Amino acid sequence: MPRPPTKAQAIGNALAARIVEGELDPGAWLPSERELARAYGADRSTVRRALRMLADQGLVELRHGAGAQVRTAPKVRRAAADITRQVGEWRGFHVSAQKDGHRPFTRTTVREIEACERLAPRLDVPLGTRVLERGRLQGVEGGPPVQTATTWVILDVVERIPVLREVDTGPGGIYSRLEEAGFRITFEESVTCRLPRADEQERLEIGSDQPVLTLWRRAYDQEDRVVEVTHRVVVGDRHELVYRYGSGA
Repeated sequence: MPRPPTKAQAIGNALAARIVEGELDPGAWLPSERELARAYGADRSTVRRALRMLADQGLVELRHGAGAQVRTAPKVRRAAADITRQVGEWRGFHVSAQKDGHRPFTRTTVREIEACERLAPRLDVPLGTRVLERGRLQGVEGGPPVQTATTWVILDVVERIPVLREVDTGPGGIYSRLEEAGFRITFEESVTCRLPRADEQERLEIGSDQPVLTLWRRAYDQEDRVVEVTHRVVVGDRHELVYRYGSGA
């Protein structure tokens, strides 16, 4: 049976929720240690441990003699539909980041791999099938990375669109190249939340107790075949995901 959180963890979690939900704006000062101790019925040493946890998560900066200040690193407000259209040279993350006035960056690697037990069912291919993997680390200048995004494409699609093997796939990226090749794409996306793995902590520059969103997106062609799968791991407090819906007819 899991142990309940310590008092310091409980205080840290409560303050983290206020920061992530936007109750405490970037640059805002948290109440003093004395005020927090009174509010949460704890001693000041417990409050200090809670604040140190927040600092380790990258949510606040501790300033000697002044207190704890909410970190002011850039936050991207991401429209889920930004992958469905090309805006200028871009789709996806770059569109949303630029709309917020940020200068986005992407670091890309490309290789072939064999589809593992986790990936093969998502791509609807036999275990061990070779696929193209495109890995990306993305963020905005002046801040730490916001997300990792890994895309896998089935090889018969890659044979039709060889530029997918290049780091730079051209204006609009993969989905614009698919459209040019005659594919009509429908997207399916699922979202969950968990704590980061060790490799994700290192790449995204976060602590072990800082939650991440995990998003799996499948791209279907006009014949309802899965042609591409993308997995994103997003730092929760650096990212806001927005969906827009219509009521239909």
